[in-house]
Amino acid sequence: MPAPTTELPHTGTSGRYTAVMEMDATQADHTVYRPADLSKVQGKLPVVSFGNGGCVNIGSAFKTLLGEVASHGYLAIATGPVGPEPAFPGPRQPAAGALPPAGPPPGGPPGGMPFEQAKTESLVKAIDWAIAENARKGSPYYGRIDTTKIAVAGQSCGGLQAIAVGADPRVTTVMVLNSGIIRGGIPTPDGGTRQPAGYLPASDADLPKLHTPMLYLIGGEKDQAHRGAEGDFEAIQKVPLFNANTPVGHGGTWREPGGGAMGKVAIDWLNWRLKGDAEAAKTFNGDPCGLCKDTAWTVKRKNWK
Repeated sequence: MPAPTTELPHTGTSGRYTAVMEMDATQADHTVYRPADLSKVQGKLPVVSFGNGGCVNIGSAFKTLLGEVASHGYLAIATGPVGPEPAFPGPRQPAAGALPPAGPPPGGPPGGMPFEQAKTESLVKAIDWAIAENARKGSPYYGRIDTTKIAVAGQSCGGLQAIAVGADPRVTTVMVLNSGIIRGGIPTPDGGTRQPAGYLPASDADLPKLHTPMLYLIGGEKDQAHRGAEGDFEAIQKVPLFNANTPVGHGGTWREPGGGAMGKVAIDWLNWRLKGDAEAAKTFNGDPCGLCKDTAWTVKRKNWK
């Protein structure tokens, strides 16, 4: 049975709408975040399809961040049903192998993975569902979704899923959070590397297929994804790319109220790229850009117009 709708608290930098988290009966293998009263939403809802850290198949794993996204007038859809919070790094904690790949091999999760992992296709399925619900008479979302404004996003392993799905022509922008293509192994605190278990959602071969503006939010040099993100910055051509680092580690600030400092930047990016918000655009544009002036961040841009 689908879980009941859960109203999420207004905390931190919440938007104008009360947000709810729920499992929709028409898509019980995902978790939906939306404004509580759809009739009060100004304009249509852009879509954010989200892959969780660890590619964990628990849609409530990033409820603090996705509740914040929904409170700003978005339909956010995370892979997996509502479930217990998984055991992977929280805010400002060192990573302990939080970049496992998506898609367990036949027979269950790969060795060392204490949870079920979602397949990359789950992000595509979320987009398909949102578009279908917008067109379905009788749906609470009928005519309320902006199907021309779709973001794919994800943290850590979920960020690799977002890169893999970024080639989809329906996608408007890609947000890569504490993530990047793994080349030669995942860095370890002792200066070495370890090989990821199971399969990887994305590789260098996916980068030339990207066609939209991209945002990378990384937790500084202590973030195990830092090296991969730096490699992506060099490898990605043609599309606008904004890379921002703040020294909080691989767990980021996503479980802090409003998603913390990283959550605020992510919201500004969505508001600019999916809603055309000129004020939010100032965070990324200008010489220097708004975020460039913040000494807590190190920022670089590429293919910027």
